[in-house]
Amino acid sequence: MKKVPILMFFILLATITILSDDKEVSQSKNNILIHTIPTTDQEIRIDGVLDEKAWAESIKIDFNNEIFPGNNTKAPVRSEGYLISSKEYIYIGIKCFDHDIKKLRANYSDRDQIWNDDTAGVAFDTFNSGNRAFYFAANPYGIQGDQIFSNGGQYEDSAWDAIWDSSGKITKDGYVLEFKIPFNTIQFNGMQGEKEWGILFFRSYPRSKRHMISNNQIDRDNSCWICQLHKIRGFRSATPGKNLEFDPTLTGVHNENREDFPNGAMEKDQSKLEPGLSGKWGITSNLNLSFAINPDFSQVEADAGQLDINTQYALYYNEKRPFFLEGKDFFNTPMRALYTRAVADPDFGLKLTGKLYKHALGLFVTRDATTNLIFPGATGSDDTTLEEKVWSSSFRYRYDIGRSSTIGVLMTDREGDNYFNRVGGIDGLFRISKSDTLTFQFMGSSTMYPDEISKEFDQESGNFNGSAFSAGFHHQKKTWNASASYEDFSPGFRADMGFMPQVDFRKGVIGGNYIFWGKEGSFLTAITIGGDIDQTTDHDGNLIEREAQLEVVFEGPMQSVFIAKVEKRKYIYEETEFNQSEGTIAFLVNPVKRLRIYCFAKSGDGIDYDHVRSGKKLYISPSIRYNVTKNFEIYGVSNFSSLHIDDEYLFKAYLNELRLIYFFNKNTFFRIILQYSDIRRNADLYEDEIDTREKGLLTQFLFSYKLNPRTVLYLGYSDIYEGYNYMSLLQSNRSVFLKIGYALVL
Repeated sequence: MKKVPILMFFILLATITILSDDKEVSQSKNNILIHTIPTTDQEIRIDGVLDEKAWAESIKIDFNNEIFPGNNTKAPVRSEGYLISSKEYIYIGIKCFDHDIKKLRANYSDRDQIWNDDTAGVAFDTFNSGNRAFYFAANPYGIQGDQIFSNGGQYEDSAWDAIWDSSGKITKDGYVLEFKIPFNTIQFNGMQGEKEWGILFFRSYPRSKRHMISNNQIDRDNSCWICQLHKIRGFRSATPGKNLEFDPTLTGVHNENREDFPNGAMEKDQSKLEPGLSGKWGITSNLNLSFAINPDFSQVEADAGQLDINTQYALYYNEKRPFFLEGKDFFNTPMRALYTRAVADPDFGLKLTGKLYKHALGLFVTRDATTNLIFPGATGSDDTTLEEKVWSSSFRYRYDIGRSSTIGVLMTDREGDNYFNRVGGIDGLFRISKSDTLTFQFMGSSTMYPDEISKEFDQESGNFNGSAFSAGFHHQKKTWNASASYEDFSPGFRADMGFMPQVDFRKGVIGGNYIFWGKEGSFLTAITIGGDIDQTTDHDGNLIEREAQLEVVFEGPMQSVFIAKVEKRKYIYEETEFNQSEGTIAFLVNPVKRLRIYCFAKSGDGIDYDHVRSGKKLYISPSIRYNVTKNFEIYGVSNFSSLHIDDEYLFKAYLNELRLIYFFNKNTFFRIILQYSDIRRNADLYEDEIDTREKGLLTQFLFSYKLNPRTVLYLGYSDIYEGYNYMSLLQSNRSVFLKIGYALVL
């Protein structure tokens, strides 16, 4: 019988009462207040020109302190920040001066793809907690990037998308940025009177080295940079307004498949035009309720290709869907206990996220049309998909302790036909000192699979339980770091709403590194030498892995990074012992301002997991990103993987991707994606009959107009070609898709 997670709705009602309490809370007493933000009722036009009278009344904050590679030294360029607020908006002005604007790195791009350019922005710690900050930035053309930093700044979420205005203008002596940020895009305490926030102005200045510049001095012995922010006071009359957002969408798709591949003809699979609605209600300035009805959760952005051959565990893909990205950082814990890509095709969703002073809350409930399952083990995992509806829900509560320490609970629940998975536990992050951080998490699970699934995938029948525990310690100093961690996952632990493809293991790791910083003006930025040792056993005490590794990282001119790593391990798989040596080399370089080159290569001893035998593996992945002009970008990446057994290849796998993007302006682009895969196997080395060759080609053409993250027009075409053995590539699928979305903000 299907069960609705009613418990979550009771939690929802109770916590709305708690978090909507806007009573005044005490301000911090030990922080230095450097400025008070003035207010204005004048209209400010966002055009990249700071010529309105209101800007003359704003506060000015110089930010000329280099925090990287220099250690709180004088910045090579001058920057100025300006702030003023109205009842509903924060206005930001930034002047970035430059000695030679011909060296300015600025390209048209999609939002959140600006981080290789010159950029500047501002971060706000709106709860003055030292734990969480909202960051708004833009490149010289005003193209936006926004992020949420949490855990004192150690966790960075660039998938967050807010609706705000920006403009940029290149001048004869640098560039100017202008932002208009609505109060309803960020959460803050809605108490009466003045509010105290942390603030950081920040500029990224990429030349031969990438210079990081701010108004704050940052202590490298302190692992929490948000704790070190200067303070501002103001926003006495700040209000999120009605704080209502409705995002209607219209999604259409026409899809054709070749059902009888390769002999049949292409036949219509589906053709539909569906409306959807999502939105957000700011119940208070610090509590948001999001919803989605018949949402379009399709992936307009194709997932980065991954080679799925001779792998032990399920592949991980990043979340890109707006509903799940709202308040995503609230659900973060030391373990990957919540993996929203496990929710594949929901009919609707409801989510609550909020924070009141020291209390943070996250809750969501969805009804999914399919059930994705991962069956973890000690040395591998399996997976399947059931075409059955399932309720999925998660509840998160976190309490801030002192400056940027936290303790919290997380619960997840999935309920379906003769199936459930319930997980709950406690976690914490404690800053013992400015250099020392301790994390832990303990979780328990209760699971029951349908009988036929238990038999097919060799899982326990009936209701079974399990537990998982992790703890970690990290010590950070300017010139050295040290860490230790321990994990213990019992055989019966399952987290079907998380991504934990391995259980039945106990693993301990200890490691550290030493950093040699280059002197000011030298070609060397830093050299880091470090390594770690670890051991993993199963719950019967049998060794799974014992490993030691040593790594050297060199950072130098042309923003170059060179990494060399060697590893030595003993690995037990299917009761067979493998002694392995492995080497890795990677480098990244920006030889000229429009070109970025990266390469990763790994070689050494490998394992043929299907036949449990040793071999020699090789993996190479070079990539290049070239901005031919400020409007036209080319990106290419190639992946090659091979395994040889006794000098004969077992398989050779290629996965190549090419992306061509032309930007008409900062809101509009046309993109072509080509993904080609080719897997070749040596039939003489396989016990079972196999395809000696598999080929695939994915093409996608996309026209995109994006006024803001949710006012969009997408029109595209994609198809898939397949080929096996000696058969040429043949089209197996094609589709045309359309999406229109509009953000109505009240």
